[in-house]
Amino acid sequence: MIDCHLHLQDPRFAEALPGIVETVRALGIRRLVVNGTGPHDWDAVERLAATYPEVIPCFGLHPWKVGTEPHGWLEDLEDRLLRHPAGGVGEIGLDRWIRGHDLERQKIAFLAQLKLAERLGRALSIHCLQAWGSLLEILQKHSPRVGLLLHSYGGPAEMVERFVELGAFFSLSGYFFQPGKSGKLAVFDQVPRDRLLLETDAPDMMPPPEWRRFNLPGAIGASLNHPGNLPAIRDATATHFSMTPEALDELVNRNFTRWWHHP
Repeated sequence: MIDCHLHLQDPRFAEALPGIVETVRALGIRRLVVNGTGPHDWDAVERLAATYPEVIPCFGLHPWKVGTEPHGWLEDLEDRLLRHPAGGVGEIGLDRWIRGHDLERQKIAFLAQLKLAERLGRALSIHCLQAWGSLLEILQKHSPRVGLLLHSYGGPAEMVERFVELGAFFSLSGYFFQPGKSGKLAVFDQVPRDRLLLETDAPDMMPPPEWRRFNLPGAIGASLNHPGNLPAIRDATATHFSMTPEALDELVNRNFTRWWHHP
């Protein structure tokens, strides 16, 4: 199994990290695509990649961090990608949901990272909230020749085909199996099977209790999403699409290879 998007470097995981990795290995999860969110956590992502062979590092400036980036961040990003030839660019994107967002500044940062990914031939992991039209416009204008993942895709069903035409992949998280998210889950019925990937987005995007195999203590009264919940998310997805778990594993592995090694 492959977790195509998570944040293993999150400080909330720090104390439990050795046990988390032990559990992941025991479950047969063989790849973890760990996404940085800015220069403040890129070192931690690098350390994870050096420590755990399952970790595939991604480095990017998340839209929530746009406006906090230090001078020279883009050069730093390129240096890290050059040190990690197997790494990707992520998590990057556009977000109009956050308070005080500056969409134009986000677009500048996103486009700079998109061009860098294309120049170095690296896969992209893209975040988008309430800015799908702007994202589609940028991607249509620049037609990047790299693999695109729209992680935890929450856009409209009618835009799926247009993103597919641009070569996009779509990852489903366990959060969309929450009862109040049935509409988001239904959108994935429009996603071609050869563009489907799975993710936990741990430590966030918690699946509902019936698909939750592991809990980690978080803030008072809250739990963290454990990467070990991926097999349950896989099983829930297989049930939704009337597939066997084994067939879904094979599908995700093929799709991952096409995303990550996009010609």
